[in-house]
Amino acid sequence: MKHLCLIFAIIILPSLASSQEVRDTVVVYIDNRIEIRIALEDYTELKTTDKIGQTLEDFSKLLPQFSAKLHADTPELVRYKVDSELTVAPGSPQQIYLVKEGDLSDTGIRDKAIIIDKDFQLMITTTDLMSIADMALASCMQHVGEAMAERTRWSKSLSFECVNNVVTLIEDKNHEWDQLELSIGAGAGLVKNTWMPDLTLGLNFIFNKKGTIRGPYITSNMLFDFTTEGKMNMNTFLNLGYRWTMNKQEDKYNTMGVELGYLIARQGEIFGENTFKLGLNWTPARHVTVTPHLYFTDNFGQLFPGVRIGFGF
Repeated sequence: MKHLCLIFAIIILPSLASSQEVRDTVVVYIDNRIEIRIALEDYTELKTTDKIGQTLEDFSKLLPQFSAKLHADTPELVRYKVDSELTVAPGSPQQIYLVKEGDLSDTGIRDKAIIIDKDFQLMITTTDLMSIADMALASCMQHVGEAMAERTRWSKSLSFECVNNVVTLIEDKNHEWDQLELSIGAGAGLVKNTWMPDLTLGLNFIFNKKGTIRGPYITSNMLFDFTTEGKMNMNTFLNLGYRWTMNKQEDKYNTMGVELGYLIARQGEIFGENTFKLGLNWTPARHVTVTPHLYFTDNFGQLFPGVRIGFGF
């Protein structure tokens, strides 16, 4: 019973640390009438491609087709998935006032439009979405791209003002996101037809580069098995690895890592002398890790596969 409780506790023990993608953010204020907030992997895409400007132009051309759904006295929220679907729903009824020298100035309500593409996301905020149909949005985006700073290793938050096609940089802020992370996780592995619960402690060096996360890590992996007499054995591997994100989507989490481990403490008969393991560490979702392994044991005299499934918060 004590062993069963130990196995259960190890398997459900969460991971205490997690990572997330950090993307560039570009905010453009156009003619004091519209705010466009852009989330994308690399802000210099505004310099090298006109896709965002063209998407805005295409969206503005769609506006007359559903103008009957937009009302000047009520807020609307438009969601547009590029080349997929468009929905119109009631927006926030929040009334916005500006305070200046003790006086309130009523600026009205806000319409919002969220445009979703596989490479970026746009949020448009204005007092009247129909008013943007006659604005040269693509031209402003082109001038913003021309005003972009040189690419750096950091993710950035940039703000521009575009008035009469004249662009002014308002803010240029780095997201200095590199960090050192201590983690703990748990799972179970199948080795030689034996399920072995495990506990993993790790130290991760996380480097953020243009919205992706990558870096080396070191972990200590403790595997437990039980003999027919009820004795518990613990085998401890020390692992060195490197992982990186595999996609550019903000709402998806998919990482891959390569690791090499060595058995630094051995008990029982599952592993022999001088045991190494080579693994691919795949994280298809935030709380799940799948790691196939190849074990080299008995001074490279034996070779056999294994697989580990890890869980955490």
